[in-house]
Amino acid sequence: MSSRDTWNGQPLPDRKRISKPLAGQIHYRLYDQNGQLLSFNSTNSLASLVADVEITAREHPTAKITLAQFDGPV
Repeated sequence: MSSRDTWNGQPLPDRKRISKPLAGQIHYRLYDQNGQLLSFNSTNSLASLVADVEITAREHPTAKITLAQFDGPV
């Protein structure tokens, strides 16, 4: 995972990975096997996260998706 992720040509803020999941908000980015950012979001719903993974998998059928949780809004 890159510390210089961009979305629509704009850099996203650098984020530090957390050591354990936090209660409440889930801040995450989805990457493919090459480290390319495919999606990102902040949510308090595990169902929303799962839906994003499913949508991203449909949009990128050959990708091996990796989820990285972060310490703050992405």
